[in-house]
Amino acid sequence: MSTITTFSGKAVVAGAPELSADLSAVADAVQRGVPMLARDLTPHRVAEARAVVAVGLTPATPVHVASWLKSLGALTVNAPDGRARAAEVCAAILEICGDMPAAVWCPETRKAWVTQGERGKFWPAPAELYAHLLPYAEKLRRDVAGCRKIVALAERAGKRTEGVSEEDRKAVAAQMAAWRKTMGHEEPQPVRRPVAPQPSVSERLAAYRAQLRAEPEAGVWILPLIAQLEAQVGHNSPTEPRGLVESVTKAIQA
Repeated sequence: MSTITTFSGKAVVAGAPELSADLSAVADAVQRGVPMLARDLTPHRVAEARAVVAVGLTPATPVHVASWLKSLGALTVNAPDGRARAAEVCAAILEICGDMPAAVWCPETRKAWVTQGERGKFWPAPAELYAHLLPYAEKLRRDVAGCRKIVALAERAGKRTEGVSEEDRKAVAAQMAAWRKTMGHEEPQPVRRPVAPQPSVSERLAAYRAQLRAEPEAGVWILPLIAQLEAQVGHNSPTEPRGLVESVTKAIQA
């Protein structure tokens, strides 16, 4: 505690990183599970998100807290008096509020305490200070969580060559289905294309034989097809007289 109680300088904290309106909207959408396209992850948005992630949740040190409390003491009417009492109060506040990020211990939150009316002119109890700082910390954590997702999505988009996993496809499909449901849109039904009937083997044989009669010179490619189809149905000889087929075969081989 000696570091805290004898601290004479000021640890200046810039405060929570303020998201631009554009990034704030995207981070909020990502937190709500709205699917993002690659074009939504612009370089400017990703760069800003990286900066927020880098500094957003930096933990506070005892010096940050002591500096903040020392400045608050000059603005309240009943700040702890004396080194022993100050050490006791600082220790209690650190125990309750020590997990708050460093960005929360900034001039903005101190001014917000002092300017809240009659209550603000008094030194806060640890529970009061925790309740005062908690909304700032929660907003900061939400912002950082959204920015982390943006960065992760951007990194994933940069690895398109590795493909998209089936799990990701199903997750996006489920999100889109849920969104359509909330918007009152009907689930799209699969389009069933009419199935064109396929000719039977017998019909194909008949067609090839008719074409062979009309175009004997096409026997070069028709005869192997006829033979293959006859083999499929177990016909070693066609129902029609083989004279036409044999004559064409001889003519080709001559």
